[in-house]
Amino acid sequence: MSERENILHVRVTADDAETLRTLLREEPLDIGGRPRGTTGPGNEMTIEAFVPRGQADRLAREGVSVDVLRDATETGRARQAEVGRGNRFADPQEVPYGLGEMLKDMGPGG
Repeated sequence: MSERENILHVRVTADDAETLRTLLREEPLDIGGRPRGTTGPGNEMTIEAFVPRGQADRLAREGVSVDVLRDATETGRARQAEVGRGNRFADPQEVPYGLGEMLKDMGPGG
């Protein structure tokens, strides 16, 4: 089994909407939303996307710049390390820790 490439969270900025449309036709991206105009000069358009590391290098071209915001795979691994092990509800006498809401007078388990 081959190891998968890390996923990067990137910001892609194109000189104009047509350049961005051309890029998106050639390189399908997981943008998770809509492109939005930047506050910069001219007609620049910016999107954020999640792409494999190898694809990030292919995105940069004339009229398009790519900024890596973070390594989403590494961020995910770090967050997973914060998750406890085992069944936190296995012992009804043990109070679970972490985010949540304490409900009283709701019967067993609540």
